[in-house]
Amino acid sequence: MEEFKNILYPIALTDISPKVAPYVVTMAKKFDAQVHLLHVLRRFDWFVDTYVSDPPKPDFKRIASDFESQVLSQAQQKLDSFKKQYLSNLQIANTAVVSGTHYKRILKYAKSEGIDLIIMGTGGTVQKLVFGSVAEKVSKLSPVPVLLVRSA
Repeated sequence: MEEFKNILYPIALTDISPKVAPYVVTMAKKFDAQVHLLHVLRRFDWFVDTYVSDPPKPDFKRIASDFESQVLSQAQQKLDSFKKQYLSNLQIANTAVVSGTHYKRILKYAKSEGIDLIIMGTGGTVQKLVFGSVAEKVSKLSPVPVLLVRSA
């Protein structure tokens, strides 16, 4: 049987997150593994990097950049709170909040940190229709096993 020593939990911080946590806890304890928590936010680059010859008042580029910083900070606080509530008895190797394309950042993190197993939730039907399934892309492109936990 495979030994999983580094488990990645790409955490959405949505309603499904508490449903996935028990699976993360069980697998981490079973394999005496350390857990990496990763929350990915969408980038605001398209707003910040847009060229405008005469910036309007107010300066939307600055507002978008400030907003992204605030969202990153709030997401880190929410992730820390979630970790204390649901994962306090686990060995947490790293907790990170990053921005970018969800599935790309998850796969990049898994590769760079030597992840052996990814455990993540799957989104609802509406979310899949609007954004596509991050879980589906990760499971298809990941070089390591992916355990998917259904939202329903």
